[in-house]
Amino acid sequence: MKWKETIITFVALGAIAVFSVLAYRHVTRPPEDLCRVCQRGLHHGVNFRLELANGHMEVACCPRCGMHYTLEHPGAVRRALATDFPSGEMVPAETASYVEGGDVAFCTLHDKPVQREPQGVSVREYDRCLPTLVAFKTPQAAEAYSTEHGGRVLEYAQVMESVKP
Repeated sequence: MKWKETIITFVALGAIAVFSVLAYRHVTRPPEDLCRVCQRGLHHGVNFRLELANGHMEVACCPRCGMHYTLEHPGAVRRALATDFPSGEMVPAETASYVEGGDVAFCTLHDKPVQREPQGVSVREYDRCLPTLVAFKTPQAAEAYSTEHGGRVLEYAQVMESVKP
């Protein structure tokens, strides 16, 4: 009779261990369709990929979030890739041209900019994803987008300066 109780105990402990490992992995990693930096949904036309020094690939919702991550974790990012907005092609972030600002805010498109509270109106003062950054493979494409949607055209070094707190 003792061996049955021992087997049941080991099976129960094994099931608890497997469940704990699965729960830990689920809780510690956000879902695949969320930005690893700000936890917002990914927008496939503007996402930003970070190849980390440890070999992992992380996806940010936008170039601004990806660049924030790069600045906040010096030496952790081996390579950064931006999504060319017109084609969806991944291009090296250092060679892309960017439009900062403009009339389309991809990351905050569905967020309410103003919240009504009992004490009064609360306006968002800071948002990691604002002003919007959109990447382009060529400066000409960035200029065309800027003409239609506003904003200013910047190169990678200028954007990194703009992202610094």
